[in-house]
Amino acid sequence: MNLGVFNFSVIGLLPVATVPIFFAYYLYYKYCFTYWKKKGLPTSTPRFPFGDLSSSAWGKQSVYTRLQDLYNQFKAKGFKHAGIYFFNGPIYFPIDPKLVKKILVTDFEYFVDRGMYGNGDELPLSSHIFSMKGEEWKNIRTKMSPSFTSNKMKSIYNIVVKNCESLVKVLGPDAEERRVIDIKQVLMRFTADTIGSTSFGIDCNSLINPTTEFSQIVDRISNHSGWKLLRIAIEEGLQNPGNIEKIAYNDKVVEDFFTNLVKETIEYRDKNNVVRQDFLHMLMQLRTTGGMAFKEIVSQSFLFFIAGFKTSALTMCYCIHELAQNRELQRKVREEIHKNLGRDLSKYAYEDLIALPNLDKVVKETMRKYPPLPMLNRICVKPYRVPGTEVVIEEGTPVIISLLGLQRDPEYYPEPLKFDPERFSNENNIVPYTYLPFGDGPRNCIGLRFGMVKTKLAVASLLNEFKFIPSCRTRKHLSIDPSTTSILFNVPDGIHTKIVKI
Repeated sequence: MNLGVFNFSVIGLLPVATVPIFFAYYLYYKYCFTYWKKKGLPTSTPRFPFGDLSSSAWGKQSVYTRLQDLYNQFKAKGFKHAGIYFFNGPIYFPIDPKLVKKILVTDFEYFVDRGMYGNGDELPLSSHIFSMKGEEWKNIRTKMSPSFTSNKMKSIYNIVVKNCESLVKVLGPDAEERRVIDIKQVLMRFTADTIGSTSFGIDCNSLINPTTEFSQIVDRISNHSGWKLLRIAIEEGLQNPGNIEKIAYNDKVVEDFFTNLVKETIEYRDKNNVVRQDFLHMLMQLRTTGGMAFKEIVSQSFLFFIAGFKTSALTMCYCIHELAQNRELQRKVREEIHKNLGRDLSKYAYEDLIALPNLDKVVKETMRKYPPLPMLNRICVKPYRVPGTEVVIEEGTPVIISLLGLQRDPEYYPEPLKFDPERFSNENNIVPYTYLPFGDGPRNCIGLRFGMVKTKLAVASLLNEFKFIPSCRTRKHLSIDPSTTSILFNVPDGIHTKIVKI
């Protein structure tokens, strides 16, 4: 046989073979899309191949905005829960806050795992408390919980004060000239410095020099291409959206940087008997009291960084953005700060800071309107019959709770896009499980105290020294970047405001 003719024949048959394979795969998808209907659970109209996230896959809207739309659609029809699809994988989607409580608290034993990627052997940085499962998570949570008490936060507080002083100093020249600044970029660098010092005990100097090695590593962690995200999703299977978090750990440069950073810091402290009241010191103490290994210390330190630097920075940004557009509210909070804390930032006491009611309400309202993590996810670890129904959630089924849906639901928060801190006054009763910026239940955010203190102190230090005014570049309403690959409420471009020295 002529070899050229044979090759030509094979190539010619490829389209013929591909069509039935593609059609069979399409039919398989359509079959998968009947899963929730067979269980009697409401669904929308999933599309091949992305399920209920087609508009997000094509960059038309963010995943979180799409989930909010689905929440609103199901809620408008009176449904308390529904079933949606991530590609062809079924996801349980609770709407009613009472069901949310069941999943996070009451029936926690059925949803003990977050469903986030974690494989310490393959990617050491992924083996942390956020992604750990079952007994492994329970054991490490028990070891670490004492490190996050109020007393422990007080020991770290002074480190944060020093970073706030640097923040004020760096912004001073801009304020003198009444410049328009990108507060997002500034506060990203500030929180990188703060987390670097409180987690690793190092001076990152990102505020002064945005091109440091540490800053470059931050950029590597924060910025991912959409194609890389899609590749990770396909590699890990299409059943669990939490697995795409592998993208944050799948970088050898980042892994080596943090491993060497922790190793060198621990060796130096051990050799020179250095005691520094920070998270790394707390973890080092667990080597003897909790049997924590070096790899665990590295992964937990890395988690403190990625979980704390961007969430807090964005919350601070959104808070300043809203206060810039509400001058009277800004004045009210500033007067509270000056009256109770004074003008000398170095003397701001921990107890006095957390006791400021107006500042507290402003930060809480910021996290309501802009939840740092716009969704919560869990995995069903054993068959669960939804109370009051015949619906059984099978083992291994992901669960997604739309915080953007709950926290912007007009039934619970009238005029949800209005920034109104008085929603959190003592006279108002927030409907339970409609406000969950830190999650709830046994797997709530272990660092919530630190996150709140850091955010409040940064906002207080800024309002103490500066006024913030909208500029021609200031957008009235902030929306999530439709092309974001971040798990956070991240807006496109910067957040611009005019800064004026008081």
